[in-house]
Amino acid sequence: MIFESLTNAERTFQYDYIFIDTIFLAIWLSIIIRNKKWKALKAGIFFAVCVYFIDAVFWWNIPAGSLYPGAYIREYWIGGVQMPHPLGEYCFVKFGADFMMTISYSLFAFTWLWIIFENIVKKDLREIGFYSGLYFCFWMLIPLLSLLLPLNDTIVYTVRHMDTQFFAWIVNVIVGYSIFLLLYGTNIIKKKNPIIILYIFVIGCVESFYMEFPLFISGIRPINIPFFVFEIFFLFNQGAPYLYILWDLIFPKFRESIIPAIKKRLNNHFKIKKKK
Repeated sequence: MIFESLTNAERTFQYDYIFIDTIFLAIWLSIIIRNKKWKALKAGIFFAVCVYFIDAVFWWNIPAGSLYPGAYIREYWIGGVQMPHPLGEYCFVKFGADFMMTISYSLFAFTWLWIIFENIVKKDLREIGFYSGLYFCFWMLIPLLSLLLPLNDTIVYTVRHMDTQFFAWIVNVIVGYSIFLLLYGTNIIKKKNPIIILYIFVIGCVESFYMEFPLFISGIRPINIPFFVFEIFFLFNQGAPYLYILWDLIFPKFRESIIPAIKKRLNNHFKIKKKK
């Protein structure tokens, strides 16, 4: 029973949650664009595509395992109807829920994360406070407004059966932070900075809290303290160390070396073609 309570991520919400979420997403993105947070926006778009295909395509089509015969990892019931395989006429109805839980989530979460990463270096507490406060307030308001406004009260129930992924999540966190400890806890790459390990872990927990607390407080997630605690520590920390490594080591190298090299080759290629 404890294992099952940790591996079934359930949500029950009204369909107008999706519309309200989209409005707040538009406001969030307009602020990101107005303040020229282009790297954060690019990260949000990139990871939105990745998360969409993991959740809405891969998990939607992968069997949940022996504990749930005939079920898939991700399942939806919308208006009391279980979304079928193939979707047929329910394609757009399901896409609305997918958009909110994958694309919108990523455009909020990863743009915020990239801004926080930038401010670890800049140490601009005012900017950290502004974006963190705005992000959390938006996500607290969305479920509240959905409950108060009778725009579309069609009930959406979704569950993610994660028993086949559970131990992979734990291993992923252990491996991720082991690599992180090697890179930033030692001088192997001449970037020794042990405090960054604690920073990234806390950021991962805060990101998970921002996601889970509004769901619990509004009743969208069933009250389940062990699940809530597990999600806080493991949900986003599966990716947090890898994402910081991407931001700090890989993406700068890509921008500084690989992209210019590709551009140079393309320019040389077109020059040769013109001569011919």
